[in-house]
Amino acid sequence: MDFLAKNFKYTTQTFKEFSRDVDAGKKLYLRALSADKPSDTPARLETDFPSISQDFVLPPQLAMVQERLFSSVLRVSGPVNMWLHYDVLANIYCQLQGTKRFYLFPPSDVTQLGFAPGASSSSIDVFSSLASSSLSNCHPYEAVLAPGDVLFLPQLWLHTATPVSSSSIAVNVFFRDLEKGYSSGRDVYGNRDLAAYEKARQDVSRISKSFKDLPRDTRQFYLSRIADELLQVAAD
Repeated sequence: MDFLAKNFKYTTQTFKEFSRDVDAGKKLYLRALSADKPSDTPARLETDFPSISQDFVLPPQLAMVQERLFSSVLRVSGPVNMWLHYDVLANIYCQLQGTKRFYLFPPSDVTQLGFAPGASSSSIDVFSSLASSSLSNCHPYEAVLAPGDVLFLPQLWLHTATPVSSSSIAVNVFFRDLEKGYSSGRDVYGNRDLAAYEKARQDVSRISKSFKDLPRDTRQFYLSRIADELLQVAAD
């Protein structure tokens, strides 16, 4: 699936129909939403699927995840690749059935992986690109999850996944691991960028407009200096 190209469509099915089609090998992907308020409220397994939620229990070593819980998302899929993206919230991916392969990249690789300004998703096909060595400047990590495995995905780590088995069932638990800095307002998926970044992008727009009437060489000179100053701050 490619979120930017939207090479998929949303459909409504009963869970029975969906399960039957996944078992038949169809390319389907379920990312659960809130049963009551899908446009306003994050998904919670215990609220959205109460009859099965008691079967999923985090180990005591992950008590902090439960204490800072944002959402717990049921994911069921057939032979479908997830697009390359990053999450602003830290999360753990708990594989329940089937096997899935993940590729993770550290946040420092973001400039090498086709992320447009302000976008948290990329259209790069990591699986094809790694095979062709076109991502030689990146630093991928590979993880293959079997039933019972838990993968920690730190905030801002870029990742994509592909099923190894014909189908996959997992629960993805998102939690807040920062004391502050999150954006306020609606955030159903827990993937809204930090408040400082949202404000900074507005500042970038204002800065670029302030130079628009200057000659091209002059504009490039000063904007390049500003960009260099920001890189120096980032390196500190």
